[in-house]
Amino acid sequence: MVKFGRTLYCIAILYLVSFSSVQAQGVRTQDKAHSIAFYYADIDSIRELVSYERVVVDPQHLSDIQLAQLKQAQTKVYAYLSVGEAPAQLAQEFNDAKIGYNDVWQAHIMDSANMQWRDYLVSQAQKLKSQGYEGVFLDTLDSHLSVTDSAKLQDQQKALISLVAQIQNQLPVILNRGFDIYKKLPQQPVAIAAESLLYSYDYNARMYKQQSAQDTQWLQARLNEIKTAGIEAIVIDYLGADTQQRIKAAQEITALGFTPYVSDAMLSQFGVSTHYPFPRRVLAFYNSKVNLKKNSECHKFLATLIEYVGYVPQCIDIHDPQLAELDLSRYAGAVFWLSQASYQYSYTQDILSRSLDTLPTTVMGELPEQASLLQKLGVTADGSYIGKMKVDGADTLYPLPDAAPSQYVQYLLDTQAAEEVITLVDEMGNKGLGAAKMPWGSLWLEPLIVQELIGDRNRWPVDPFTHLLPLLGLPTIPAPDVTTESGLRILTAHIDGDGFPSVAWLPSRPYAGESILDSILRKSTLPHTVSVIEAEVGDKGLYPEIAPQLEAIARKIFALDNVEVASHTFSHPFFWDPRVSAKEKLYGDSLPVPNYELDYDTEVFGSVRYINERLAPKDKKVSVFLWSGMANPTEEVISKTNQLGIYNVNGGNTYVLNDNYSVAQVYPHVNWYEDAVQVYAPVMNENLYTELWTENFNGFSRVIETFELLGAPHRLKPASIYYHMYSGVYPASLNALNEVYDWVENHELTALYLGEFAQRAHSLYETGLGKSIFDDAWYITSTGVRSARLLPNLVPAEQSKGIAGVNSGPDGNYLILSAPRTKLVVAKETQPFSGKPYLQQANAVVEHWSARANIIEMTLLSHQPLQATFAHADSCNLKDSDQSQVSTRKQGDSLYLMTKAKGRFSLTLVCEKNVELNG
Repeated sequence: MVKFGRTLYCIAILYLVSFSSVQAQGVRTQDKAHSIAFYYADIDSIRELVSYERVVVDPQHLSDIQLAQLKQAQTKVYAYLSVGEAPAQLAQEFNDAKIGYNDVWQAHIMDSANMQWRDYLVSQAQKLKSQGYEGVFLDTLDSHLSVTDSAKLQDQQKALISLVAQIQNQLPVILNRGFDIYKKLPQQPVAIAAESLLYSYDYNARMYKQQSAQDTQWLQARLNEIKTAGIEAIVIDYLGADTQQRIKAAQEITALGFTPYVSDAMLSQFGVSTHYPFPRRVLAFYNSKVNLKKNSECHKFLATLIEYVGYVPQCIDIHDPQLAELDLSRYAGAVFWLSQASYQYSYTQDILSRSLDTLPTTVMGELPEQASLLQKLGVTADGSYIGKMKVDGADTLYPLPDAAPSQYVQYLLDTQAAEEVITLVDEMGNKGLGAAKMPWGSLWLEPLIVQELIGDRNRWPVDPFTHLLPLLGLPTIPAPDVTTESGLRILTAHIDGDGFPSVAWLPSRPYAGESILDSILRKSTLPHTVSVIEAEVGDKGLYPEIAPQLEAIARKIFALDNVEVASHTFSHPFFWDPRVSAKEKLYGDSLPVPNYELDYDTEVFGSVRYINERLAPKDKKVSVFLWSGMANPTEEVISKTNQLGIYNVNGGNTYVLNDNYSVAQVYPHVNWYEDAVQVYAPVMNENLYTELWTENFNGFSRVIETFELLGAPHRLKPASIYYHMYSGVYPASLNALNEVYDWVENHELTALYLGEFAQRAHSLYETGLGKSIFDDAWYITSTGVRSARLLPNLVPAEQSKGIAGVNSGPDGNYLILSAPRTKLVVAKETQPFSGKPYLQQANAVVEHWSARANIIEMTLLSHQPLQATFAHADSCNLKDSDQSQVSTRKQGDSLYLMTKAKGRFSLTLVCEKNVELNG
């Protein structure tokens, strides 16, 4: 157990400052203090931690991947290291170093002069340095004071000083207190922290309390001495989970000139510094005895809606043994979409009751039958609906199903504090509750939930964007977005290797792989991600006699400068999760490779190694792994791609047409696990458009309908051309592809490789959204997401930083993020950035952006000939323009840049007026 608050019991604190003076001083000091967090609990995700500029964590709880994510987001990571105390298990290894015992924290006090203990601590610092930590936070520096007599005190402090100095030779340090030693260190610490200046936690009384003025003044004097020495002074104070109270305390601490961090007593919550994480998690539940998470209503239907408004769905099993300990303070809301039987468990009833008391909570579908819970919900059961049903209060997108006897319970409101927004009516004229705003949240009852029809079709009976999302009670936030890049909708194109050896019905009867190479890949300028199945093209597979010919075709494909290399497995497994039973295995478990038994290591590691060694050019390797068959890998299988350092894509089942549309058929962007992320294909492939490749071989042309439905009125997905090699077999299927490519050429899109999209989608749930304690600024932090969506009436203000521009879309204004850390100040104005020049759109990735004085410097990477538009830039000109490479045109107040070739372009605009927004 990590112990930070051990000095709490020996100091107390509080110094009151008027709120107006706090605000005034806070404005003056906010730019000087960098946010910091001390967080010692388990870390399932870094999405909150990236909102701080610095974090101190227990390294045992942070994985190597998470550390890399934090560093990539430019968050400095310090590791906790206890110098003066050790838990019992560790202390057993250093019996000679024990000099006392701390009853409060049940830890042994250690001798800083003991060479074994000193060597251990220095070796830990060396290990942390090699792992990539920015520094160490040294705790328990004063523990020896409680057990060392005055005669030995000087020797102990001398030993402590030399020990800290040794650790400093490895890494920068932040000290916890150490008031008596910091002046004697050969080099200054990065900062010194002290607990409980204004508020503390009384462990005996188990309550938070305000400190006495006397203790506050004493500690404040020590901290001022630290500041005078030119060292940052950090204050860690303790308050309950009320964010507004924590913000006020952090403002008071800042006004005194110190860096604040205000959290719970055990430092297991995400507290408030100069910034604090805005809760993005939405808690939802599923019953693992009924469904796997990936097949649950929480994942298949809710997650898409929650992602769209910028939040992170977190689907938790109601049978999770840690349910009772779930910290609800980190959630923005909760949704219960469970069967009535799922409420029979006491732990489900308990978490529902806790949620109703704590969070904006939405209860969907069936309600519990327990009278006490119904009373708490504020409803009563009044029989059942009969026969045909309709709704009042909403337009029906799809007719409600007929109500069989006792199928749907008729509920009535039992509280005056509720507002019924949708009423259900049956054929007898009986009226009951459909949806309502409740004092604790909202209700959304059967049969307004998704109706699952024959043929794998799903329908929301009423528009969930208009009616359900507002009931969730989620505040409007800048929505991290992976559909858009540089103001334009993203386009990807990827090909699964299936059917590569098939013979095409074309002159000279080429193999399908060669047909796609000649008919598509050599003609299109779009970036493509292309894969092969090793068992279809290699000499250890199904067709060893023609493997040399097939491999030669594959090498030509991978050598193209618009092709990203991918693997589509060794033997094309049809199932990746043994927990999912298939009634019929029409094709077995995988392709019938002689003498081969399905092995997932061979499928992932083996196929990637084969392509890298036999097919890929020397200058590029496999970047993406494309799941096959049901594309339903487990967390363990997905993690194999992590070990290779490549992204994985495919799965989900997003398939909508004009005559078969519902957002219920749009999957979320990712299937997120703590240790692995599966990125879903944005749109399904031609298999579904051709009745599983049995008829209508030109049917894939209807994917154009899909693109348009998913682009407006809500931009839900990128445009994504996804098909198999066997689409090169028939003239009809090639004609369908040509129609799709023609549509793409006639629309403004930013073409990315699938791996680039996967990087963005992979980091979607890890994007941090923070708030400032000084103003209304948002802080967006991400390692991959490059876009965020605002409401149509909101634009970025001039004070924003890390934003290259903004463009209007069908459902809002899309920000062009140009740095891992973005400051966003939102304004209700007609002109973004107060009318200063900005990038409106580009079919390129903004790799670098700097706006200073009257100069904009940028680097744009475009996979097609560049087209970029700058707004309010009529006074700007391209510096040292090489017209053979980049041409310009002005129209109105816009400036257009164009090139004849794709590539990476480093450009400088010189403007007559000041352009500095976010340098």
